[in-house]
Amino acid sequence: MPMSSGTTGYHPVFAPRFAGKFEEPLVRVQGYTEPRLTFVQHAAVVLGVSATTAFLRHPIVKFDSFYFLSDVPGESNRIYASDKRAQLFRTLFSVRWFSGPSALWSMSEYVFLLAIFTWLREVLSWGNNTPRGFAAGSLTGVAYAAVRHPYDVLRATSEATGGPKKFKGVGDVFRTALREKPSALLGLYRGFASAACGRLLQFGAQFGVYNATRYDGVYRQTCVLFFYCHLGAILGLFLQYPLLSVKYQLHMRNQFTKGRPHTYRSYILEVRARHGISKIYDGFFNSRPILNAVPAALLMTLYDVCARRYTEFLHPELQKVHGEVDQPIFGVRSAPYASSLPKYEFARKNDL
Repeated sequence: MPMSSGTTGYHPVFAPRFAGKFEEPLVRVQGYTEPRLTFVQHAAVVLGVSATTAFLRHPIVKFDSFYFLSDVPGESNRIYASDKRAQLFRTLFSVRWFSGPSALWSMSEYVFLLAIFTWLREVLSWGNNTPRGFAAGSLTGVAYAAVRHPYDVLRATSEATGGPKKFKGVGDVFRTALREKPSALLGLYRGFASAACGRLLQFGAQFGVYNATRYDGVYRQTCVLFFYCHLGAILGLFLQYPLLSVKYQLHMRNQFTKGRPHTYRSYILEVRARHGISKIYDGFFNSRPILNAVPAALLMTLYDVCARRYTEFLHPELQKVHGEVDQPIFGVRSAPYASSLPKYEFARKNDL
């Protein structure tokens, strides 16, 4: 009886080819690294970020010279379309981009804001990340108003044109008050409540939005983090603007009012009855909030990126720590493997 034929074995046509030594894939966790810096290291980051932002603030703010290219009412119609190209190059080479007030004042302002906010964010232990960020930002605004308001009062006094005496600057006003009437310095905090409320709303929204979205912004891209910070800065300016507008209108009206002066409540009720409550936002977009919010967004983005990168440089093991949001693990380089299997030849042997 003939035996059934079958496959008795196989042998490769080509010599064995190995893909190489097996290696574990390099895995990088895309997450948020919480800063772990000492006081000196954190101070170096804050100073460097503040100096960079203060240096770039002058050219950023002066980009309003190119508003004639946009469709802003009153700007785009000022120059004919045929002359806009010539005006573009004329503006580009005529504007002194880095001239203006000293950057030391802006740098000190940024250092104060970052130092107070980060300290308060660590001190406030109640609640989760989002309300703690809004609370720390609001308290930072109140502290900033407490430091800044006396200077604003002295500057307004030095710039007043209807006073009996002309002053050379803020220092001249302060020295004159000390020499002639020291009791006048007690009025430096007059109007502090409205200024503190405005700064509370501004920096509460600015730092609160940044602190609430920093994880998602880093998980996506740095430009997304900058976008979130920019939205927070614009929101802060939007919330602060009504207080500034009402304060300015009250100052102008009370100069010519005989008898009882207008108050915040009386002015708001009058505007609401005559024009509607949205009247207090007149002129908001003329103040160019989108452009003015760029330095604040740049400050927060640079601080976040530099603090994390410096921490990862000092502590490389923290690069693989998961963030506080759901984030995928992906390999930046796959392990070597064979792209195709070798061809085999099967020999069939017929046994009779």
